[in-house]
Amino acid sequence: MPFGLKNAGATYQRLVTKMFRTQLGKTVEVYIDDMVVKSKRSQDHLADLSQIFDILRQFQLKLNASKCAFGVDSGKFLRSLVTRRMNEANPDQITGI
Repeated sequence: MPFGLKNAGATYQRLVTKMFRTQLGKTVEVYIDDMVVKSKRSQDHLADLSQIFDILRQFQLKLNASKCAFGVDSGKFLRSLVTRRMNEANPDQITGI
């Protein structure tokens, strides 16, 4: 990266860690530009999303709507398949084995 910031990823990670410090591990998991909002009960999910959106608005960060998925029961996050029960191995990653 001759012309760009070499530590941009680490700087952004520190920013989102500070932004979501009270929610990390409870209602949100963030790794650089991947974010998962989770709730133990489905009726709490809208309130948790609202809280996360308020923080994003406060720090003037925007999400790419084409990369967002809302209300899903499972999804891929950091090469794992996240479901209601637990994190599972992603079938796409283990087909070669």
